[in-house]
Amino acid sequence: MKVGKAEIVCTGSELLSGKLNLYVPLFHERLSPLGFKITREQSSGDSLPDIADCLSGALRRADLVIACGGLGPTFDDLTRQAAARTLGRRLVYSRACEKILSINYGLKKLPPNFKDQCLLLEGAKSLENTNGTAFGQVLTRGRKMLVLLPGPRKEWEPMFPNFLSEEIKVFFNFPPVTQIRLHSAGLWETQAEKLLRPAMRRFKGLDFTVLAGPGTVDFLISGDDSRGSVTKAAAACRRLLGRSLYGEDAATPASAAGEKLKAAGKTAAGAESCTGGLAAQLITDIPGSSAWFNGSAVVYSNRAKIKVLGVKPATLERHGAVSAPCAREMAAGARRVFGSDYAFSVTGIAGPDGGTPAKPVGLVYFGLAGPRGVGVFKRQFRGTRGFVRACAANFILDELRKIIK
Repeated sequence: MKVGKAEIVCTGSELLSGKLNLYVPLFHERLSPLGFKITREQSSGDSLPDIADCLSGALRRADLVIACGGLGPTFDDLTRQAAARTLGRRLVYSRACEKILSINYGLKKLPPNFKDQCLLLEGAKSLENTNGTAFGQVLTRGRKMLVLLPGPRKEWEPMFPNFLSEEIKVFFNFPPVTQIRLHSAGLWETQAEKLLRPAMRRFKGLDFTVLAGPGTVDFLISGDDSRGSVTKAAAACRRLLGRSLYGEDAATPASAAGEKLKAAGKTAAGAESCTGGLAAQLITDIPGSSAWFNGSAVVYSNRAKIKVLGVKPATLERHGAVSAPCAREMAAGARRVFGSDYAFSVTGIAGPDGGTPAKPVGLVYFGLAGPRGVGVFKRQFRGTRGFVRACAANFILDELRKIIK
């Protein structure tokens, strides 16, 4: 199967000094159906030589190069100039772009910084920006294509369905790559790989990727599905994952639990200590979650556990807040207070301080209350404070999914 190689070049000094670049998965979602695999991503500061160097290397290696950022109206927006230097092309002023900006912004005469937006690489097609002033550009040379896109997602994203996807599809005509993403929880990365190894050996012509998250593992299956091989491989992997599989594509542990609650006509509530409301946030990020989520209490102190949920002082004195009895009483209290069918609780030591030999950092107890009583779980997570909290939130939401009838 012929698969196109794509490289992404993101420009902006902020990407090298603290800002996290999350664009590669977004570009992957748009390029994979067009037959492309992203083979490399580079970030460059706002330096003309550095951007040109990134573009030059990418154009040597890849069929499709997408440069994102550096097309704006300020002095440090240098991607056009870098592309012109790399390709040996002039920048040509576009009267058509000038007219569009004049109409869109009601200007009889464009200011100098707007005029900069009208400079196109010689021979390039412009992509109108419905949410900004910087035009995208598409230039082909031989069997390669260079695409220049503005940096903000709200500006470049509409360019794909409006024009760019069809332009790429027609020029390259690669067969589409089908990808199925399976989500599992409760497995470590090595466990998931071992479990899924029989499917990977059976379907050798496909690409498989294991991606570990906080208490979760994603398994990506990619390839040509014209003969159903991707579909068959996914079916085999679903069987191997069993109850660990909580969903596919955009599913999350919270949404998976929510779907089961909604289907059963049931509700849930929560009580959180070390996670500080993270599980509730993951739930309430989902539109419509109010139909099945009654609420949550962040009971960080012992006093709050007693006053809000009715945890017994004797329980805390004898066992401490990080204990199975406390988790049990928290879950039962949350179910009672919020009047829900199910309730979960989380209490632990997220770190980096507060651990002891008996109760080390990363120790978390969980409670799950339902019509059949209260169950308690104990887990030990290793990592940063944020990682422990994320693991704990994902774990209890997945366990909630499993007990809903």
